[in-house]
Amino acid sequence: MPLPPRTGGITTSGSSFFDQPFQNTRHNFVFAHGASGFAKHPGKVTLTPEEDQAYFSVQVGEDSYFRRHDALGVADGVGGWSGTTGANPALYSRKLMHYAFLELEKYDNIEEDAFYDYFNVNPVHILQKSYEQSARDAKREGLIGSSTACLAILRDDELRIANLGDCGVSIIRRNEFIFRTEEQQHSFNYPYQLGTGSTDSPTDAQVFTVKVESGDIIVMGTDGIFDNLFDEDILEEVVRCVDGIDPQSNQSPFGTGKPAAKLTAGKGVGGLWSGITSGAAKLASAAITGKATDAAGQPAPRISSSHVQSSSSTASLACDEDNESIASLYNSEEDDETGIPKPGSTSELSPLAEAAMAAAESSALPPSASLYPLQSSAAAAAALATAVRKAQYYDRKTAPEPRVISEALAKRAKNVSEDTRHHGSPFQSRAMQEGLYFQGGKQDDMSVLVAIVKVAEDSPDRR
Repeated sequence: MPLPPRTGGITTSGSSFFDQPFQNTRHNFVFAHGASGFAKHPGKVTLTPEEDQAYFSVQVGEDSYFRRHDALGVADGVGGWSGTTGANPALYSRKLMHYAFLELEKYDNIEEDAFYDYFNVNPVHILQKSYEQSARDAKREGLIGSSTACLAILRDDELRIANLGDCGVSIIRRNEFIFRTEEQQHSFNYPYQLGTGSTDSPTDAQVFTVKVESGDIIVMGTDGIFDNLFDEDILEEVVRCVDGIDPQSNQSPFGTGKPAAKLTAGKGVGGLWSGITSGAAKLASAAITGKATDAAGQPAPRISSSHVQSSSSTASLACDEDNESIASLYNSEEDDETGIPKPGSTSELSPLAEAAMAAAESSALPPSASLYPLQSSAAAAAALATAVRKAQYYDRKTAPEPRVISEALAKRAKNVSEDTRHHGSPFQSRAMQEGLYFQGGKQDDMSVLVAIVKVAEDSPDRR
């Protein structure tokens, strides 16, 4: 007999265990977020300081955005209104994001009905409410203007997206794109928009629901970003920031002397350690069975404690989740000045720790280790241990914040937009496809928001 579906509900008296419904555990995810941007005309002021304080959105030229622990939003005021008397597309986009933020606030207020509908929030519904309030303000204030808009709301392990116009959202997981929105345009450079004279409405927005994981990186921006940066440009900047590579020197921070491009090809620096996970699985198996062998299938030699300690730290880079369990295999002292583990420190080692080194010296050693000179097993271990210590030190000192990534993306897009001799840009490619001559990047306001999905630690768990 098949089991009943896993749905919510209350168990009635007299029902058996198999009749009881099951509730899936919700993920308590939140955003760590940052934002950056550049205005095309930075000296242009649309609001007084007092008026500016009344809004919960941030203005960047004619762009506007908001960010919360569970949502991101960005809007781009349509610059085509610039020649119309009384038009203020910057204020229109500001209002759209301001009211969207206030609507989302209701889901955190226990006195609001929306509080009890937290997990059923719909980004189109939020955009519709925001649009209606912005339209009322526009009518009352005689405001003329229109704007594109994009919202992304995090609920459980879902990112719910509504995108109207040519803003965009990308999701990057383990240095690979897993999702990217497409622009909505009536014709070239004429995006869908909300506001004066437009027949478009929030229900015309593209709607997506994407499953996310802890560590996923969300990049949201106006067309100023996506008109100047190809997807591979965005990915390159994200990988540089995550891997801690200085874009000015184009050198790996791990002291290999190799250009960063050599390490970031394909999977970034993470690719350097791509074989360690499989190696860790082999060493664990060897520890349990007590049959650690070398490449020829012979029993692996016993080795010194300091030797094992150095290589066991290598396995700790396999993945963040394994750091604590693998680190428990050894106790290393740290240099007081740098915080780098001292290679000469020793400890009593478990059989699993000894198997770790044996596996590292055998066929379990990752193929990426060929980047280092392997004159002998001891030399290999020493080289790996040195790289690991430097990697741990660098990561500890420069763990990237979302703002670091957003600044890198905004600066790169700005550089392209100001270079009329640039070899190419997405906007140039689209213009050429339309039979229009265009060279270089597109000068525009640009706003970029970056959020990293994390497990909530201090915020209320609403599961």
